[in-house]
Amino acid sequence: MKVMITNAYGRSNRGDSVLLDECIAEITSAVPDAEIGCSVFEGIAASRAVHPDVTWSERIGNTSASGKLAKLVTLMRLLIAALATVPGLSFVARLLPSSQYQSWKMIRAADIVVSAPGGYIHDTNFAYYVALLHIFLPRKAARNILAPQSIGPIDTPFARLIARWIFMKTDAICARESYSWHFLHETLALPERLLRRSGDSAFWNFYVSNAGPAIVQAWHEIGVEPSAKPILGLTVVNWTFPKSVDMEMKRRDYVTSMAKIIDHMTKAHDMQPVIFNQVSDDLPMAERIAAACDTQVAIDRTSREPEELRALIGRSSLFLGTRFHSCIFAMMADRPTQAIAYLPKTSYILRDLKLDERQFPIDDLDPTAVIAALERDFSDLATARAEISGAVETYRQTHAKLSDVLQETT
Repeated sequence: MKVMITNAYGRSNRGDSVLLDECIAEITSAVPDAEIGCSVFEGIAASRAVHPDVTWSERIGNTSASGKLAKLVTLMRLLIAALATVPGLSFVARLLPSSQYQSWKMIRAADIVVSAPGGYIHDTNFAYYVALLHIFLPRKAARNILAPQSIGPIDTPFARLIARWIFMKTDAICARESYSWHFLHETLALPERLLRRSGDSAFWNFYVSNAGPAIVQAWHEIGVEPSAKPILGLTVVNWTFPKSVDMEMKRRDYVTSMAKIIDHMTKAHDMQPVIFNQVSDDLPMAERIAAACDTQVAIDRTSREPEELRALIGRSSLFLGTRFHSCIFAMMADRPTQAIAYLPKTSYILRDLKLDERQFPIDDLDPTAVIAALERDFSDLATARAEISGAVETYRQTHAKLSDVLQETT
């Protein structure tokens, strides 16, 4: 059976990596005879190195152009891909670049098409239409499934109309949070038969590196002896604050707040702060925050596979994450975790975990409140760990995963 994964990002974000790894694992479990293909936005070679049995290709709509020309080229390629689905016009798809043409052929030949987990479908940029195009392309005879992802808000009437029309062509939509489920059912008026209440796929991926020498070497590269002091694990985000009037002022506020938190926890509790690397594009912000601190901050500058990153994060005594999948990695290791929410998914998933109080909005980050929450956890680590562990276990028991839906529809 041919299974095609679309709308996957790549491996430069370790959150996306673990979601794609879990997607492939769950497809293999539910469909043992699956011949799997996958189109990615970036990093075909890196993806092939990890999963050599998968046929990799490029996402339709990709272009090396920039600015307005990039949008024009992307739009042209989306239109070509859509037009080629009309009976008798499949030859038009040959106008696509070769790797994108391969993606189109694999989507059209697939028995099951899965839109990759972790997507965030909302109409704030042109990527919205790229994602919808890949959901539109499968044959009517194919099973068309959206793996657990965030959907909404979708604000403009035209964007909602297009989304509803395309979503009605699917067989199952896995809403990653309660918000997404209600948006799909109540705002887009999709029938319940299409909707599945699911959880973030990372909560079902348990692969953590047990390669002792490699982890010891990683700590050596970071410059930290993990047993010397309790570790304050962190991730940061190189966020642009797109909805703010003064974006640079907000970035300065974020840097200042993070530095205050780090300095206090280091001085008051003799902790070792370590900024972990979930997304390498965040390293400039990590450097900026470290430079603003009075205390010594270690930064992991190496891009690591998820299982190694999880092993490192799992040594934290406390964890303060801005990148949400790093928070999931910490919670999977029962680490007392506080999150800084820069996208709605953080708030929505924590709400579903019944851990709503463990988040702080990035736009109005209050370092005093964050410090109080961290110190509360640090004063009773056993209780904090039990709270996290119980919440994660309940979440797994009450939310569906992709393989449940695949088994239901195959």
